[in-house]
Amino acid sequence: MRTNGPSVAARTAVTAAALLGLGVLNACGPDNSGAQNAAPSTAATAAGTAASGGAAQPSTAAAKPSSAGPAVSKDIPAGAWINPRAIPLDATYKWPAPAAGAKGVSGKPTFKLQELCHSKLSQDHESLGAGRAAAQSVIGAGGADQWQAQQTLLYQGDPRPSSGIAQTAYLVLGDLEDEVKNCAKTVPGATVKVTSPGDAMYFAATVTVPQAGGTTVTLHEYLTAPDGTVNELSLWTAAKTGAQPKVAWAGPADADVTKAMDAALCDTLKDC
Repeated sequence: MRTNGPSVAARTAVTAAALLGLGVLNACGPDNSGAQNAAPSTAATAAGTAASGGAAQPSTAAAKPSSAGPAVSKDIPAGAWINPRAIPLDATYKWPAPAAGAKGVSGKPTFKLQELCHSKLSQDHESLGAGRAAAQSVIGAGGADQWQAQQTLLYQGDPRPSSGIAQTAYLVLGDLEDEVKNCAKTVPGATVKVTSPGDAMYFAATVTVPQAGGTTVTLHEYLTAPDGTVNELSLWTAAKTGAQPKVAWAGPADADVTKAMDAALCDTLKDC
């Protein structure tokens, strides 16, 4: 597992510049400064245009994969999913193994952050959203007032023959980070607190998103991209606006969670 190297922002910026120089893509990397007032990305602008002026529509039902699809492919083996013991709140929920509920996704997966923030990849990178294989696992799906968990994997391919595979994953990761940072622009009333350091090789944030009906969803979002795979872990719950979640948040440090996310992929795919 790779533990040293440039931050997500630096890698994404270098990737964008390299691909632009090759005439493959026209992109610019995200600003992973940790600030909440980052300039809106193309994705955020497009989503903001489509978003309504009021609260988001309810998204508190039990989690479901973003689309029906085939069984998880050989590109995403059972060992690629995070160890459930490393997922926050495991002491309370005793999360099942993600591989047990994993389902392949046909086409482009909808990441949980995109569902809640009403966002999508920028036009420049939209074609990268399908990858070579994608899968989601609903790890926990209790009632709306309980914490739920979901992991999404977007496999772009084996990065060892060509660095372009890893660069593609970093570009998607950069877009997803921008979408989180701009959630307050795409959903009025949403709040975003970036909790990962600016030089981190992962991204973590806490987001609150008001829902129609007087509830607010609290999302803890983790994103990584170890070489050729975009990796999202999301935990969320809903409570009446102004109230605290029914079950208090408790979990390992962000760095420990994302390290566990990456370790499973790197140990299984052996391409990090």
